[in-house]
Amino acid sequence: MFDPRADNLDRTMPTLTTTELKPPFATEHSLVAPSQTILPAAVRRGHALASPENDPPAFLSDELLTPKLDRLHAYLWVAGLPVPARPLQRQRMMKRAIFLTERADEHLVWHQDRLFLKPLPNFLLCHDFWEQNLCQDPALHKSACGMLLSYAWLVEHESDFRLAKELGLLPGDVQWHAWVGFMKGFLASLNKSTGTDMDMMDHVDRRYQYGELRLSRLNMLTRYFLPSLWSRRNFVFGFTSTSTWYTAFFERNFGWLLGVFIYLNVILTALQVGLATRVLQESEQFQNISYAVILISILGLALGVVLILLVWVTLFCYHLLSTLALTKEVRRREILSREKDV
Repeated sequence: MFDPRADNLDRTMPTLTTTELKPPFATEHSLVAPSQTILPAAVRRGHALASPENDPPAFLSDELLTPKLDRLHAYLWVAGLPVPARPLQRQRMMKRAIFLTERADEHLVWHQDRLFLKPLPNFLLCHDFWEQNLCQDPALHKSACGMLLSYAWLVEHESDFRLAKELGLLPGDVQWHAWVGFMKGFLASLNKSTGTDMDMMDHVDRRYQYGELRLSRLNMLTRYFLPSLWSRRNFVFGFTSTSTWYTAFFERNFGWLLGVFIYLNVILTALQVGLATRVLQESEQFQNISYAVILISILGLALGVVLILLVWVTLFCYHLLSTLALTKEVRRREILSREKDV
């Protein structure tokens, strides 16, 4: 078993050259023909749209690599366990709602009762596509193998397969018997190249040494514990922002204040009842305790209100200034583009 806290795991893994890389399944197990591979209609490049065909390596890097999780890898043991993710029918039994994401960094990340999953790109089921595009780059090859391995975890039984088709996680024309044959060939290929089930992880991206990752822990690591990742944007949004509403932000970060005020209210009510009794009215010690608790309650309430207002003003100013800066930058690029065209 590997050490989840080690930050140099990839240094001990065997390095494959591009000439040694092969698709992790045989041609006969391919589920998608080359003519049926479908790429997205458009992809984002910064704040603009581009066609994936214009720059296939950049598109595949955005589609499969997990750079944010790579930077957090030495601390991922805080956010998840080094075990396979649970299959879809278990996720449904745990009352988790499945939300689709097209970002590989967010694949298998969960938050409260939500699980984020990236639909399996159909080109990963095409043998020719692997040979032409993925076997030329070791990093892409490992990430693609990891994505397939994650679906070996998620879709184990036919019940999982039906859920995957219902949720749009698998290509619509894939059948159950074909999926079973594909996965048997894929897992056999990884085992054949390594010799043992444990060593098969050497040939997938290290992100997939972990299954499900907890978003709140990833946000905590991104915001507070890694100086190399610190930035104003990361501090505000964390690993990934689940909501941009101020109401949701304050509920998530200041809900505990409500509990504190409820407990204080109970204590103050008890003190008030105690002061109504003759014995405690004559107790100087009880009077001093009541006086201190009242002052602490008033001061705590005032500080809580000031803190909430300060955070709200800070966030409002940050978003306002960020919007103005982004608008200015987009307009500057538009002007430069027009000048080049002229």
